Amino acid sequence: MKFDPAKAWPYPILRPRKYGDDYPDAEFEVEIEVKRAKGSTAIDVRVDFQLSDPDLCRLVSQGEAQFVLLIKAPKTHFRQLLGSKEMRIEESFPAGELSGRIEFAPFLVCLRRITQFKASGWHFDFAGLTFDIPAGAVLAEDESKDYWVDTSDEAPLGSIFGHKRDPGLADGCWKYEISEDRIWIVMSNGDADRYEAARERANNRPDGQYLMNGLYLPALIAVLNHVDQNIDEYRDHRWYTSLDQRLEEVGCRPLGDNRSADRLVDAQKLLDLPFLKMPLMANLES
Repeated sequence: MKFDPAKAWPYPILRPRKYGDDYPDAEFEVEIEVKRAKGSTAIDVRVDFQLSDPDLCRLVSQGEAQFVLLIKAPKTHFRQLLGSKEMRIEESFPAGELSGRIEFAPFLVCLRRITQFKASGWHFDFAGLTFDIPAGAVLAEDESKDYWVDTSDEAPLGSIFGHKRDPGLADGCWKYEISEDRIWIVMSNGDADRYEAARERANNRPDGQYLMNGLYLPALIAVLNHVDQNIDEYRDHRWYTSLDQRLEEVGCRPLGDNRSADRLVDAQKLLDLPFLKMPLMANLES
């Protein structure tokens, strides 16, 4: 079952407030933490449920409902339903069981048929009404959350970037595009030809990294500032974890935490101070 913002239910259900107000003063929120073993796709998953409606909490305490996490990994054809009467679920998965994009869908589910159910926290539109809830029915749901499980976050930072051509761009102009698995640096055909030729010549030369950083530095600054302002849109993208972990490694604030972050400085740290590798700088020091 995938979260559907437009889905209609035959009875009141507790959902994120932006998708409905059947329970206007209650919340069902889920925090999911995924930790991957270094160099492996083995992961530990910890899920914390928060439920504030007293009538739904009573169903849980009486054994008539439980918290549920549906886990799906299309790449490995994995599907599992974890259930608990406690507000935390912890589970470990060995290497190879989960890989690629993983979807975590959290619910509160009815365990047995409940007749004439009503809740004091319902919207006034349901005043005086009762509903028969079948076993297995969803009582509350939060938005599903996607995570990437692979070892790409251990690859060099440059691996999150790719290069594309746009015939409509004028020479000397570039832009960036953000996709789920890559940040694309887009150039004109002429610039792309010149860049590829220069990169070929720079291979295995000390100033080759300077050539790459000269392109990545402005793109990285732009991306960091953009993602900081649109964090919810990008936190499930494949490159997000790699970039966020790299920021932590060099002592910078995480993505989205831009209270005092200077992303110009951070981008230079991420690229290991590229100005020090400029050929001119190296010649002056020698």
